[in-house]
Amino acid sequence: MTGLVHYHHPDDEQYSLAYVTLDHDEIDPDDGKVETYQLEETVHVLYTNTGSSGTVDDITEDFEAILDEMDESDRLVTVRILQTFEGVLEATELEEGEKLEIYKQIDVGRIPAALEHVDWSRSVVKVAGQLMSSLILAHPLPNANHRTSIAFAEWYLESVEPAFSLPKLATESYDWQEWVDTYIADSKRLLTVRRNITPFRLLDEWGCKIVLRKGGIEIELSEYDLELPQSEALSTYATRHTQHCTEFMIESVTRAGASHLRFENGIDKQEFLEYLESSE
Repeated sequence: MTGLVHYHHPDDEQYSLAYVTLDHDEIDPDDGKVETYQLEETVHVLYTNTGSSGTVDDITEDFEAILDEMDESDRLVTVRILQTFEGVLEATELEEGEKLEIYKQIDVGRIPAALEHVDWSRSVVKVAGQLMSSLILAHPLPNANHRTSIAFAEWYLESVEPAFSLPKLATESYDWQEWVDTYIADSKRLLTVRRNITPFRLLDEWGCKIVLRKGGIEIELSEYDLELPQSEALSTYATRHTQHCTEFMIESVTRAGASHLRFENGIDKQEFLEYLESSE
């Protein structure tokens, strides 16, 4: 397709776009894989590997030392999210009959940040949306960040209304339901643009119309403000992502027959921590 650039290397999805240039000599081929695209300009793209690959069996960290350094509340949140992640892994392996692939190790130290910027005074769905978005943005896990973040947000919804359960999110073939898949794909678009505002702006100037992520997710560059400085892009698109996750939570509770949670006040952080501590 004319005007298309791959975000993940077309022959090896462990490699992702890291640098774009019109000058091939700027790229050292030993740094990764190089692809050349004929757009309005001849564009050279360097793809690099994040450094880890394999399956979840290759996760090697011992988390005890890191957990011991955390305060009680951070440790509680981290353990619960790791347990949620483990449950997602087990379900995925059961559903798909194979181990989940990873592209990085778990960054346990980033997990507590998921709660740092949550405004606990908001409505139930807004707090749940912030929790979901914050955990995704912290990006501490090697895969399944969206599934784990949705499941953790469900913990919060259950802490407010114990009988609550999310509507069925997956099909019988274990793919996302169509309405869920739309939210997940848009979330990944926002995250990708947020991290790559400068190379995407250059690609747009050089004739790229679409950046294609793995999974067939197309990012139409004309739909995004690419003129933002990187620091401003990080905050602007983080805000958009939080709004997006809140919209997902609103639709989820509505589909689950609990639309009243859209208007009820949420519980505060301490109450949520107490719920996590009492839940097994």
